Amino acid sequence: MIETEITISIKRKSDEDLIRKKIIDRKIQFPIYILEYENHYQLNFISDYEEWELDSAILECFPEYEFTSDLERGRKEIRLQLSRCQSELATDGWGRRIENPLNETKYLIKKVNNKPERFNRKIKVLFEDKEQHYYINIVDGINKASGEKGFLLLNEFKTKNDVDEGEILKDRLYKSPLEAFHSGYYKTHELVNKDFKEYIENKKKELREQQKVPRKIIRDFINSCNKSENEGIFKNLDENLIFEKRINWETKLRVEGIKELKEYIKSPNQELCSRNLKIRSSWNFNLPIVTIGVKFFPVSTDNEKGNIQQYRQIRFELKDEKIFSIMEEN
Repeated sequence: MIETEITISIKRKSDEDLIRKKIIDRKIQFPIYILEYENHYQLNFISDYEEWELDSAILECFPEYEFTSDLERGRKEIRLQLSRCQSELATDGWGRRIENPLNETKYLIKKVNNKPERFNRKIKVLFEDKEQHYYINIVDGINKASGEKGFLLLNEFKTKNDVDEGEILKDRLYKSPLEAFHSGYYKTHELVNKDFKEYIENKKKELREQQKVPRKIIRDFINSCNKSENEGIFKNLDENLIFEKRINWETKLRVEGIKELKEYIKSPNQELCSRNLKIRSSWNFNLPIVTIGVKFFPVSTDNEKGNIQQYRQIRFELKDEKIFSIMEEN
């Protein structure tokens, strides 16, 4: 004899009388234990039969519910839990151990709404902060050979087609609009990736165009400083220019206005001209701020020190295609 241990956990205490009656109606010839907890009842009994009919009897009490062993369909209220378990040592009437002892749990939950979920044919795609729109255009279709009806996709994903006319993709006949929508979504990927690549290329072109004038102004200024050419140095400087030199974030020199800068350049201690500055490859643009790295060999009577290459960071602020401020940091 194969004994099956059956456990019923009643999650709503008010359902206990109803379930008790259904079990009594089954005329089970074994003692039935009823355990009461604060929030639920638990019924335990052992039978020499799996009592499959009990499932149907319980479902008659709750027509809007169904049994499932899979709770992955989402968080739902479990109204009742029914478990069947057979010992791994159980044997059949011939004394042979059974191969697959029963060990299952079912949950009584609200029936899944099989009504097709509505969806928006428009798919929104973000290219950085720019929102792009694509559309899944679906039309009715029919398999002329079999007469089977279904749905087809139009080969148009960039515009919304409300007239249901256009080139039809001859890939397959879909059973539901939702199935066609999901397939169409995946078909947009190649087009979206192509558009995104084009978007990035256009953005790079725009950036290069935006950076063209600032790059030229700064290069011309550095070259003029290297050659000590006053005309080139002051050509693109704002009248109210501020020039600063900082060491470890502390200002060591501050020059305000073109007049003061001219006097500074003439001084024997100036450190702006004739340094043969080389602009390094990394330019940092955060317009109107542009930061560059430079390297140079300082002029020194001490040959050893003069041969040590040094690095500086220079921060330019531009205004109306003029250099408004220059800050050199060590």
